[in-house]
Amino acid sequence: MAVFLWCWIGLFTAVLLPLGIAMLRGWAPKRARRQWSPARIRVQGVAVLVLYVGGLVRAVAELAGMPSEAADLLLFATGPQLVFLSLGLQGGAALTDWFGRRTQPRPFGSPPPEGEASRC
Repeated sequence: MAVFLWCWIGLFTAVLLPLGIAMLRGWAPKRARRQWSPARIRVQGVAVLVLYVGGLVRAVAELAGMPSEAADLLLFATGPQLVFLSLGLQGGAALTDWFGRRTQPRPFGSPPPEGEASRC
């Protein structure tokens, strides 16, 4: 069982930690940079780091040899909440980006988009 836990910690650290730090610094693939704002990329990085911590709680608690009552309380209090916090951050960033695109002003002199009546 300990081998699985160490592999779990190694896999999470190898994948999520560099990804979260890179996104927090503003790096993302070209496709993501075209579609997302820089603020959304950074919030996604925070969400990945929160997911990283949430994924390590159970493995660290079991490797530390915590008593089952204390480990259950810790896992109940942190595990699902960190996962849902990560999902909430990602959803909030997506909604903010979506609403931000909808409210950007048009350049002066450009024609209105199709379907929008002129205000003359």
